[in-house]
Amino acid sequence: MKPDLSTIEGRSAYHAELRRVAIWWRAAGFALVLAGVIGMIRYGRGPQGLFDSQGGIVSVALVTLGWILLIAAIVKRTRHHKARMAEPPAP
Repeated sequence: MKPDLSTIEGRSAYHAELRRVAIWWRAAGFALVLAGVIGMIRYGRGPQGLFDSQGGIVSVALVTLGWILLIAAIVKRTRHHKARMAEPPAP
Protein backbone atom coordinates (compact mmCIF):
# COMPACT_ATOMS: atom_id res chain seq x y z
CA MET A 1 0.00 0.00 0.00
CA LYS A 2 1.38 3.41 -0.97
CA PRO A 3 2.34 5.55 2.04
CA ASP A 4 0.06 8.44 2.99
CA LEU A 5 2.17 11.55 2.45
CA SER A 6 -0.71 14.00 2.79
CA THR A 7 -0.40 14.24 6.59
CA ILE A 8 2.52 15.14 8.81
CA GLU A 9 2.21 11.82 10.66
CA GLY A 10 2.24 9.88 7.39
CA ARG A 11 5.31 11.71 6.13
CA SER A 12 7.20 11.21 9.40
CA ALA A 13 6.28 7.51 9.46
CA TYR A 14 7.49 7.06 5.90
CA HIS A 15 10.66 9.00 6.65
CA ALA A 16 11.33 6.65 9.60
CA GLU A 17 10.68 3.67 7.32
CA LEU A 18 13.21 4.92 4.78
CA ARG A 19 15.82 5.46 7.52
CA ARG A 20 15.49 1.78 8.50
CA VAL A 21 16.17 0.53 4.96
CA ALA A 22 19.72 -0.89 4.70
CA ILE A 23 20.70 0.61 8.05
CA TRP A 24 23.31 -2.09 8.70
CA TRP A 25 24.86 -1.58 5.27
CA ARG A 26 25.18 2.14 5.92
CA ALA A 27 26.58 1.61 9.43
CA ALA A 28 29.10 -0.96 8.22
CA GLY A 29 30.11 1.24 5.28
CA PHE A 30 30.60 4.25 7.53
CA ALA A 31 32.62 2.20 10.03
CA LEU A 32 34.88 0.85 7.27
CA VAL A 33 35.45 4.30 5.80
CA LEU A 34 36.24 5.68 9.25
CA ALA A 35 38.66 2.83 10.01
CA GLY A 36 40.32 3.31 6.63
CA VAL A 37 40.75 7.04 7.13
CA ILE A 38 42.26 6.46 10.57
CA GLY A 39 44.63 3.95 8.97
CA MET A 40 45.53 6.44 6.24
CA ILE A 41 46.39 9.02 8.87
CA ARG A 42 48.45 6.44 10.76
CA TYR A 43 50.32 4.90 7.81
CA GLY A 44 50.26 7.65 5.19
CA ARG A 45 53.28 9.76 4.51
CA GLY A 46 51.97 11.81 1.64
CA PRO A 47 49.99 10.56 -1.37
CA GLN A 48 52.64 8.03 -2.43
CA GLY A 49 53.35 6.88 1.13
CA LEU A 50 50.08 4.98 1.44
CA PHE A 51 51.26 2.30 -0.97
CA ASP A 52 54.68 1.88 0.65
CA SER A 53 53.33 -0.10 3.60
CA GLN A 54 50.92 -2.99 4.06
CA GLY A 55 48.85 -0.89 6.48
CA GLY A 56 48.44 1.85 3.90
CA ILE A 57 47.20 -0.60 1.29
CA VAL A 58 44.74 -2.11 3.77
CA SER A 59 43.54 1.40 4.66
CA VAL A 60 42.83 2.23 1.02
CA ALA A 61 41.02 -1.10 0.62
CA LEU A 62 38.87 -0.37 3.71
CA VAL A 63 37.87 3.05 2.40
CA THR A 64 37.04 1.58 -1.01
CA LEU A 65 34.96 -1.25 0.48
CA GLY A 66 33.20 1.18 2.80
CA TRP A 67 32.19 3.43 -0.08
CA ILE A 68 30.96 0.43 -2.05
CA LEU A 69 28.71 -0.51 0.88
CA LEU A 70 27.45 3.06 1.26
CA ILE A 71 26.62 3.34 -2.44
CA ALA A 72 24.89 -0.06 -2.35
CA ALA A 73 22.80 1.12 0.60
CA ILE A 74 21.79 4.26 -1.31
CA VAL A 75 20.77 2.17 -4.32
CA LYS A 76 18.82 -0.22 -2.09
CA ARG A 77 16.99 2.68 -0.40
CA THR A 78 16.17 4.29 -3.75
CA ARG A 79 14.76 1.02 -5.09
CA HIS A 80 12.66 0.62 -1.96
CA HIS A 81 11.30 4.16 -2.37
CA LYS A 82 10.48 3.63 -6.05
CA ALA A 83 8.71 0.35 -5.27
CA ARG A 84 6.68 1.96 -2.47
CA MET A 85 5.65 4.89 -4.67
CA ALA A 86 4.58 2.51 -7.47
CA GLU A 87 2.13 0.66 -5.19
CA PRO A 88 -1.57 1.44 -5.55
CA PRO A 89 -2.89 4.11 -3.13
CA ALA A 90 -4.88 3.17 -0.06
CA PRO A 91 -8.64 3.05 -0.55
